[in-house]
Amino acid sequence: MDIKKSDICLGHSLRRADRVMSQLYNEYLAPVGLRITQFSVLRVISMFKDGITASQIQEGLVMDQTTVSRALKPLIRDGFISVAQGANKREKLLKLTESGEALYAEALVPWKKAQKVFKQKLGATQTDNLIELSRQVVALKN
Repeated sequence: MDIKKSDICLGHSLRRADRVMSQLYNEYLAPVGLRITQFSVLRVISMFKDGITASQIQEGLVMDQTTVSRALKPLIRDGFISVAQGANKREKLLKLTESGEALYAEALVPWKKAQKVFKQKLGATQTDNLIELSRQVVALKN
């Protein structure tokens, strides 16, 4: 079956690539018991030592509320993230606990391996192109 480039759905193409990347990252992170969405949440929380809200995580990672909640629940339940009162009663401030910081540091090892492999397979130019394309696609939301 021969499909012309002009007939290929851009959304479908990006979703397929995203699924493959997610599966590959999940394989690398499996030994530490994390999925790429959970790692991403830990990563963004680690950048905010004074805490961050779930809505800030949503915005920063461009994730919907249910995806963020699904990633947070087991991390909170297992004591990797603490929840404190935020600026108002509805707002919850999220921080990594000591064990959360340790898990994040442990997960950085396989994540860095995955990054290295993907960058080698894609090559420097395609890696840079992927990053720039990602920025451009995310900018469409604004």
